[in-house]
Amino acid sequence: MRITEVTDTSSAQQIAALSQFLIARADHNGTEKSMALPRFIELLQDMGVSVTSDSLRNMIQRPPLDNLIQNIEGDGDTGRVIFKGSDEESANMSVDQARDTVDRMAKRASSSALK
Repeated sequence: MRITEVTDTSSAQQIAALSQFLIARADHNGTEKSMALPRFIELLQDMGVSVTSDSLRNMIQRPPLDNLIQNIEGDGDTGRVIFKGSDEESANMSVDQARDTVDRMAKRASSSALK
């Protein structure tokens, strides 16, 4: 193991940035917040981040990745990266809360359109 693998915070920041992008994209599309581990590692390597499935497993236990990646399931060839997200919170929202939220958003959108 090289010392840069332990002390290099820019790798963790780049992984965090990619994770945040993928979480936002999943939220926007309403899809599952997970990705095949080989594909995630491939995206990171395309960004210039040298990481293996084992080193990624170690990195997700420390900030900033511990707040973005929930778990890595499986092995390096067939594993999945499970991202954290806001699914739990939205599932607990009542119908009245959802209506109120939509009403507020509509009022804000209409008031800004009139300006």
